[in-house]
Amino acid sequence: MSDTLALAGRLQTESDDALITLLTARHLSKRDLRDFFDLADALLSPDSVHEALTHLDRHTLGQIATGAVDTTTATPALRAAFSLMLLVEEDGRFEPYDSVRSVLLAWPDRGLPSIDELVSGVAPASAAPPSQAAGAKTDEIAAERAFETTVAVTELATALQTAPARELAKGGLAVPDAKRLAAATGLAPEAMNSILRVSTIAGLTHREGASWFGSAAAGEWMLQPLARRWGTLASAWLDALPPQIVDVLRSRLDSVWGEPLAEYLRWLYPAGGDELAEQIDEFTIDAERLGIAGLGLASAAGAALLQDGEEEATAALSPLLPAEVSTVYLQHDLTVVAPGPLLPEIDRTLRAMAHVESRSIASTYRISSGSIARALAAGYTAAGIRSFLQSISSSGIPQPLDYLISESSARYGLLRAGSLDDLGSYVRSDDGQLLHTIAVDQSLSSLGLVFSGDSRLTSRFSLETVYWLLVDARYPVIAEAGSGEPFTLTRFPSAPARAEVTTRPVDELINRLRGSGVRPGTDTAEAWLVRQLDVAVKAKSTVLVTVKVPNGSEMSFLVVPTSLGSGRLRATDPKAGVERTLPLASITQVQVVSSVA
Repeated sequence: MSDTLALAGRLQTESDDALITLLTARHLSKRDLRDFFDLADALLSPDSVHEALTHLDRHTLGQIATGAVDTTTATPALRAAFSLMLLVEEDGRFEPYDSVRSVLLAWPDRGLPSIDELVSGVAPASAAPPSQAAGAKTDEIAAERAFETTVAVTELATALQTAPARELAKGGLAVPDAKRLAAATGLAPEAMNSILRVSTIAGLTHREGASWFGSAAAGEWMLQPLARRWGTLASAWLDALPPQIVDVLRSRLDSVWGEPLAEYLRWLYPAGGDELAEQIDEFTIDAERLGIAGLGLASAAGAALLQDGEEEATAALSPLLPAEVSTVYLQHDLTVVAPGPLLPEIDRTLRAMAHVESRSIASTYRISSGSIARALAAGYTAAGIRSFLQSISSSGIPQPLDYLISESSARYGLLRAGSLDDLGSYVRSDDGQLLHTIAVDQSLSSLGLVFSGDSRLTSRFSLETVYWLLVDARYPVIAEAGSGEPFTLTRFPSAPARAEVTTRPVDELINRLRGSGVRPGTDTAEAWLVRQLDVAVKAKSTVLVTVKVPNGSEMSFLVVPTSLGSGRLRATDPKAGVERTLPLASITQVQVVSSVA
């Protein structure tokens, strides 16, 4: 019985959940497969087998190559290989399919280890454990990077809630967006893809189509203490790693990571190739950025994360992070200086009435007429703004700031924007001089604002476009509904809702396989004979057909099949020079013949 027939029969007995896992893991969920024979062929194809083997470690590959492993002593990795249809169970032992063994035998031709090398290869020696001084330096640098990255992710998620960023078709952020996000985070544009990857793994940013957005979860995350925010990022990084990689990291906590670790992983996964190299680069970069490692060594917080989990890692890092503060310095130049990272609730409220200018251990905010107008539009009152600033200031409210709050609140509502019944929007004010200033403002010329009366300008652009350009130009504008009631505009939603997918490609594929009309058992063998004959008809190839005759004996005919139909095979017999018609029910075996003697 061929491997294809045996595997097709086995696949039919698998549950839908097992098939979904298999099709996903073997990257076949989008293939056009008609029946279980097609699926078996696809699973046993050399390319598919090789791709599956690239994810297996050297010890498991050696066991597969040598075969005949007792099922009662098989490792979890070997059982996983069995579930991936790389092995078959025979008489209580796991054996590789012939296609799998053939791929492994051909590995030396591809520059990969032979079966002997898989079994007897010696792992690269690990580096010596670091000194106590090196460990202390690692923890210091790791804490700095953990703080820097946590702050950067906070600013990046905030920036993406304001305006999305574009993903290039070839991968990576568009240059203008990378520069914008770099300015918001205080890091280099080249670091933005790594910061975005860290935030996305943690579910704080989200991609829809070619655009990146801040997620709804980011808002709650930003209100967590600094150490807990880092813990969420670090735990997500760990959860995203393949379990095999995590096991390796746990076994090498006292060794140098960096290139020695990469060399060991390349040895352990000899067929990993470019994909493995990319994975190693990414998790190494992210580990360094998150402070899980530093100077090529696992930090104390990183070791706690790998050994004990998020809570212990957070506790290990927390004493090394800058203490969060609750007071600021209000300056006469309308800047707000925080001598350390602000408590999350204070930071969120201050952002509602000030612009962030720089973010580090000491951060700077700036209050302007536009930011005060934005706070008023969000529901704050002048008294409420003063009360909040007074409560966090170490030296009271400077006179210029007090004057700005009074002036901005007095002017609030002086400039209003709304939608027109037809296309476009309007800007209105009782202050004619203010409207004339807006009309000639070069930064607003693209809006094409024109007077439609003494107290109103109109534009063909939407309310959202006009409103946010006015806000960016620092005008004290508020949005109003048709009734004249003010309301708050959100520049961009935190993340668009995903359309619920009711039918996945893998579900459709399984339904097609189940509906192929072949049941496990006898039907499988009959269907396999029909499939072989159908292939022979299409290829006009010669086959040896064995037929059971009424007296119970069997006869064989060397024929070239010409058609299948009505339960019969029609074929020409080149040797006898006749056409034969054979009942399909009587055919017991079909063997392809490469040439006719």
